[in-house]
Amino acid sequence: MIEIGIGAVEIQAAIVGLVTGLIYTAVRAPIPAPNVLGGIFAIIGTFIGFAAVAAARGQLGFAF
Repeated sequence: MIEIGIGAVEIQAAIVGLVTGLIYTAVRAPIPAPNVLGGIFAIIGTFIGFAAVAAARGQLGFAF
């Protein structure tokens, strides 16, 4: 079973990502992530595809 959940780890990761983005932008360094919206959507689309296949197989659960 594959569980998708939003908990403390996910919230901490979002905060770390936000702080990292702020620091990289403040020092005018290139960010370690796609710097175009298309790249971000590609990553999100990949995750959605993964979740869709897991759901079709009956292997997907949600935990909150």
